[in-house]
Amino acid sequence: MKIIIVAVALSAGVAFATTIWLQKPEESCVSTSSVSDFDTSLSPNQRIDALEQAISQGRYARQLLQEEIIILTEELEEFRIGTDATLEISNDSEPESNVTLSRSERRESYRRRNSPEGRAERLVEAGFDAGIADWIVQREETLQMDALQARFDAERSGDSQSYYWDRNSSNDVLRAELGDEDYERYLSVNGRPTSVGVSSVIGSSPAQTAGLQAGDEITRYDGARVYSMTDITKVTMTGEPGQNVVIDVVREGINIQIVMPRGPLGITGGRSRR
Repeated sequence: MKIIIVAVALSAGVAFATTIWLQKPEESCVSTSSVSDFDTSLSPNQRIDALEQAISQGRYARQLLQEEIIILTEELEEFRIGTDATLEISNDSEPESNVTLSRSERRESYRRRNSPEGRAERLVEAGFDAGIADWIVQREETLQMDALQARFDAERSGDSQSYYWDRNSSNDVLRAELGDEDYERYLSVNGRPTSVGVSSVIGSSPAQTAGLQAGDEITRYDGARVYSMTDITKVTMTGEPGQNVVIDVVREGINIQIVMPRGPLGITGGRSRR
């Protein structure tokens, strides 16, 4: 009975943490939390400082939540296969201290992997030159600050609509600087999507008429590489509406092409890592 209770508790923890994590926005390089809640009587520099602090706190909270998901998942898997020496489920004298030590070590490992040095090291392991890897890490931070300033300026000017369309510009800049091949490798290293997974297809939509199916992975639209629904939205708005375009799709590991008119596809997209 004790084993069953532990398994249920771990499973519930993973499910809850994952649900909360999936509700967090990830498309932009920087959090899009509103600055409108800050005191307008503050000076611009004070508002920037406050916004930086809020974003830093939000990023740290999400990092801790992601760490917890990883740790709970690992513990559940170890529990299932019966090889978790650190949990010592059958030993009632020390399990709590062992679990605490195990989690502390895992969190430290996670923080090390996601430090600037750790991120650069992962890029090198993926085949990037050491100098390029360091440049990418520094560029990420510069682009994050640029996005932060753009958000602040948009809120001050009341032109939040322009920021809505430009909120992923940091990703676009890095993609242009790296090129599609290296950018895709960069996305893979960071566990980000490299294609657009079709979660569902709306009935009577162009996507359904053309033959798109749930589970398909869209990689190109009219020859342009796409990594997110934002990319698809941008490329559908270029060119002549209604003009037939070719969409490259991976279906069950097989590359196929589908033709449909330029415009809204009629799908809900999920993240997909190929």
